[in-house]
This record gives sequence, structure tokens and C-alpha cells, in this order.
Amino acid sequence: MRMTSLGRIYLAGGEEVFRDPGLWDKLRYFLGSDVDLRTGQIQVTRSVLRLTEQLQRGLEVAGVTNAVSLVVDTDVVFQDTAGVDDDAEVLVEAMRAGHERFTKGFETLRILFEVDTEGLHSLVEVTVRATHDSGTPAASVAIGARVTELRPRQEESIEAARERIGQRLGDPKLIPTYRQLLANLSNDLLAGMKAHFPRSQVEFDPATVQVVRPSAAAVRHMGESRETRSASLRDSPVYPRSGFYGPYYDPWDTYYDDPMDTYLNLLVLDAMMTPKPTWGYEAGHLGQCWSDRGAPVHVMSHQGAPICDGDQLLDYQDRFSGVSDIVAMDLDSAQWDDEAANLYAVEETSWSGYGGDSGGTTFDCAGYDSSTSSSWDCSSDCSWDCSSDCSWDCSSDCSWD
Repeated sequence: MRMTSLGRIYLAGGEEVFRDPGLWDKLRYFLGSDVDLRTGQIQVTRSVLRLTEQLQRGLEVAGVTNAVSLVVDTDVVFQDTAGVDDDAEVLVEAMRAGHERFTKGFETLRILFEVDTEGLHSLVEVTVRATHDSGTPAASVAIGARVTELRPRQEESIEAARERIGQRLGDPKLIPTYRQLLANLSNDLLAGMKAHFPRSQVEFDPATVQVVRPSAAAVRHMGESRETRSASLRDSPVYPRSGFYGPYYDPWDTYYDDPMDTYLNLLVLDAMMTPKPTWGYEAGHLGQCWSDRGAPVHVMSHQGAPICDGDQLLDYQDRFSGVSDIVAMDLDSAQWDDEAANLYAVEETSWSGYGGDSGGTTFDCAGYDSSTSSSWDCSSDCSWDCSSDCSWDCSSDCSWD
């Protein structure tokens, strides 16, 4: 189960981009015709250093001060490898030390922060594109959040986790409460960005809650990582192939490897579809009560396409074959992998949308030094690369299934 919110910043200023005239343009001009060289695109004129400083101050207003990474194009300027808290100023200092590398401009600036508010662990990713279509935002602010108590604990058996989480889901206030926490964070970010981009238009979508039907590859990965209870930052972020950040884009999937998030999605789907009298609710109760309290849950495919709302899930049970069977199984059993593969027959269609939990490009930084702590500068040979074992058909280990 995930919670997301997406914001946009329409930066004031900027310069209109014109294309170079071709031979036909020159001929038309020579003959006295008007020649339109406009491309319909706007170029951001702020320096990458100024943007970094403004974004950091805007995030600080919202209480978001724990920096994770700063990437300009393929150049990793800052990476918090030691998990240092409140290191936003270190991120800015890293940009100040290295900004001369970008005097000729940049294409994409990505800043990642994280914040934990009353048990809601959120990632905040700000992406600035130096060239964008006129009328579209130059920057997006994406939030992906997870509820800490709704995940198996490190020393907890999967059976005990199923019972604890299943009963906790029965609290009708649970999802509305955490959704409101995310909404509060979005509102604080809105205020912070407006304060430090005063002539720009800033807007945020309402916070949304989604349950994802995992891919077969994600379920297999859950079995392979059955002893892992905590989420871990990926060595290589899995960015959307298309570069499109749709309304359900989730930076958590981009930056975190989290097999237990797959398990939670399966558990919530099962709890919504199947009577659970020992947990205090019947089939269909959860989706209805969350919706009645102003926190409707949207059910999504692993490819990012909406299937239905939670209170309509019983009408779509044929789309969730095998979910209840897998949840009832012992994940730690030696036979789990073979049986789960036979039981979980998810429809694997061609890619559409941003494909948050599967394949995509990765980044590889040859100059990475694991001995460093909160700030490291990798200007040597960082490149976005789809490695040899991650081909378009992704038949190997990269879950593009």
C-alpha cells in the first residue's frame, strides 16, 4: 500500500527556444516570407546552483532537511551513503563546490530527500528539466510514502505479521489518518515552494492512496528476499523509461528495493476481498469504510494503470487470481517459490504508463567510493545504462516481466 502526491512548479522567467534556420527557411526569408523559428519550448535561465539553493530552502520550510542524493544529468554531486540526518546544507555545499562543471547548462536536476512524520516514511523527489514545453511545469515534486507499522518487522514471523497487520487494517481511522499526514506534508511543501519561488506558480494534487497488484516478477523477488524485512535504497535508481511522471508516479519504487511492500499489497488485497471475521470485518468492508471516511483507495496494476476503487473491488475479483492463496501460504517455506509461481497467474501485458515497480534504466557510477560518508563527488564516469542482463525482454533478473 502506497501513498503519493505530485506537485508542479511553473518557474517564472525563462527564455523561448528557437531552432536554427534550415535551407528552406533561408529561401523563404530571401523571398520575403515570414519564417517562424519558435520551437514551443522554454529554457530555464536559473543556474543549477541557484535552483539547488532555492529548492533546499523551500524544503526546509516544510521541515524536510534529510538529504539523500543530488544528481545533475548523469553526474552524482551528492549521495548520503552513511544515513546522516539533517544534512541538507551538506548537499548545498557539494553543489557549491562542483557547480562550475555545469556552467554550460544542464538537462535534468534531481534532488531526493526523506522525512519521517509520526510513522509515515516519505521520499520527496524534486525534478527540474532545463528545457520544457511552454505551458508545462519546469519542475515536479513527487512524494511517495509508506506507513511504517504496516510492514513485517525484522524479527517477526510472516504469520505474526499477517495477524498484526490484518487486525490493524480493521481500524477505519488508520488510512484516513495517514493520508491526512501526507496531505499536511504536501501543504507545507506548497507553502515552502511558494515562499522561495515567489513569482512562480506552484500547485499540488491531493494525496492519494493506492494498492498495487504486484507483477509475477515482484512476487518471485519477494520469495528470493524473504528474510529482508526493511526497505533498502537501490544502488541504481529505476527511473521511468519514458521520463513521464504520471499522476500515480511513486518515487519509492524508483529509489527503494522493498520486497515487503509487495507482500503488504497482497495482504491488503486479500483483506479487502475475503471475509476476515477473526480480524473484525467482512469482504468489501475495508474499501467501503476508508472511502466513507474520505480516504478512497485506488487499486492499480503493477504497470501503473487504474483497475478500480477499493469499494468496487468485489466486482473485479477475477483480476486477482491467486492473491488469497499466496497470502495464506508460509513465505518461509522451502516450497513457497514453486507453489507461488503456479498460484499467482497475473496477466503480464506490454508496458504502459511509468511501470513503477519494474524494469527501466539504471545508473552506474564508476567513481563511487563506499568509504565516504554523507557527501561524495562522482564526476568521473557516471552513465545511465541498461546493463547486459537487463535487456528489453528482461528475461533475466530485472523483473521486466
